[in-house]
Amino acid sequence: MVLRLSVRQHALVSSCIQPLEGARRLSRTFTACALLAVAVLAYNRDALAESGYLAGHEVDFHEVLQGPPAADSPWDRSDQQLVEAYQKADEARFQSAKLDQEELYPRFAEAFGHPIDKSTTPALVALLDRALLDVNATASAAKNYFHRERPFQRLKLQRVCSKAAAVMPAAYAMRDPSYPSGHSTHGWTVAMILARVAPDRAQALMTRAQEYEESRLVCGMHFPTDVEAGQEVAIAVVSHLDASTEFQTDLARARKERAAF
Repeated sequence: MVLRLSVRQHALVSSCIQPLEGARRLSRTFTACALLAVAVLAYNRDALAESGYLAGHEVDFHEVLQGPPAADSPWDRSDQQLVEAYQKADEARFQSAKLDQEELYPRFAEAFGHPIDKSTTPALVALLDRALLDVNATASAAKNYFHRERPFQRLKLQRVCSKAAAVMPAAYAMRDPSYPSGHSTHGWTVAMILARVAPDRAQALMTRAQEYEESRLVCGMHFPTDVEAGQEVAIAVVSHLDASTEFQTDLARARKERAAF
């Protein structure tokens, strides 16, 4: 991370490192340096909040993913058949899938055993927010590289979570490619980190992640191989996070926060 200072801040830095002469100058310089220190600390805190734990050392998707099946290959046709089968999910499951599309942390609160929000679990939310930046870096690069169309762009589906009515194939321009699934990546990342915070809730969290992943198929937004790839990205990134000292420090804070529930 490169720290960028204003012209005034540069002047203050220069005054801080110059030899001091006289009590009056010492007092003025001390005040200036103290103000600068506060500004720099605030800058660093904000910058960290905008970067992941692996910033500059993100996981290379080429080392994790083989890519989606070739169009119209047997594997790809199997993908299509499974998406069409999930169109038969009942209305309750479809509505649950829509909620999974719209929300993330609240959808894991029951499995975690406690609400997940900034007001009650600020340390946990900060941990998750920053980790998601790392998985986003890997998943987004893969999406842009493989550029796979979504199911509703190839198949005539009767219902799609983000659409008000049935859509015809190729009716929508490509905006956010399908492989890997971002929702699946997020769901598995959140579940694995929450399981590190609360090991006693691990089984419930893994079950919820599986349902969250499946919701993308119910929604008609992804193929099975897309959501599987999302899980693979999450596993790889969280494995790298485990080796991060900063991540472990924040994880310890989240565990302490949970212990106080």
